[in-house]
Amino acid sequence: MYNVAVIAGGDSGEYEVSLKTADNIFNQLDRDLFHPYLILFKGADWSYTDEQGTKYQINKNDFTLALPTGVVRFDVAFIAIHGTPGENGKLQGYFEMIKQPYTGCNSFTSALTFNKYFCNVAADALGIPISASLHFYRDDEMDVDRIEKVCGYPCFVKSCNSGSSVGVTKVHGRDELTKAFEEAFKYDSQLMVEKFVRGREFTCGVTSVYGDVRVLAVTEVVATNEFYDYDAKYSAVGHKLITPAELPQEAEEAIRRYSTRLFHHLECKGVVRFDFIVSEDDGVAYFLQVNTIPGQTALSIVPGQVTYNGLDIKEFYTKMVMESLKN
Repeated sequence: MYNVAVIAGGDSGEYEVSLKTADNIFNQLDRDLFHPYLILFKGADWSYTDEQGTKYQINKNDFTLALPTGVVRFDVAFIAIHGTPGENGKLQGYFEMIKQPYTGCNSFTSALTFNKYFCNVAADALGIPISASLHFYRDDEMDVDRIEKVCGYPCFVKSCNSGSSVGVTKVHGRDELTKAFEEAFKYDSQLMVEKFVRGREFTCGVTSVYGDVRVLAVTEVVATNEFYDYDAKYSAVGHKLITPAELPQEAEEAIRRYSTRLFHHLECKGVVRFDFIVSEDDGVAYFLQVNTIPGQTALSIVPGQVTYNGLDIKEFYTKMVMESLKN
């Protein structure tokens, strides 16, 4: 029996989503193989609460849990935190230092892919189409003329280091830029302005289990809101997911090829989701972002893709945990 710490919470606007993801993973873990513990993170408070409601703190020196029945040493940490510190490399770095096995991508991959702008730079270097964009730090002057020349309107203003569309605004004119910059800087010290691509949005899950890299499926995301924002992602009526997506064969093959290339060259592990938009003007699949810890709630995309591929979700998580034990 392996002790598995299912880690949820974190310090971003995705806290509640993380709890739902962790709850789903926790319930799916095979009780014949694993003894899961739900560990909640909130700042420096890393804790476990037993069935009687008694709260116990994690020992951060070695990531152990002291209970009245003895000290629990975790064989694997299953990271289910979206945003900081679970998706940006900070938690992975800690685990690497103390040699604690964990699921998913390593610290460098997590840090690189979490920053939307620098991840785009990497994708561009791999020959994957990206939309035109500009990068700003908090102290930089908002160069409106340059934004209009490079990105035009409408455009997106995005926090570089946030997920679930937190800190993202669709801007229709220069009078909306200041407010959009202020919103993005609430969540990060840097942002990117990205040219709007009119088209259909798709997402592709890729997984590697026991060294076997597999594209799960391509899903079309149809949002009822103006774009696939936070409310659309986590509302049962905010979006429609179509798996498998119905799109031209050339575009689907490009998405699958680009996703596989990114997964390999960015050294991804576990299950990762890659987002694209296929332009209605030229049919090109433009890369949007990587989700190294994609949402895995009942409404999320990855569980649906796993099911579509005929994979048992319990077995899927079993393989993820067991592979992590080897690393």
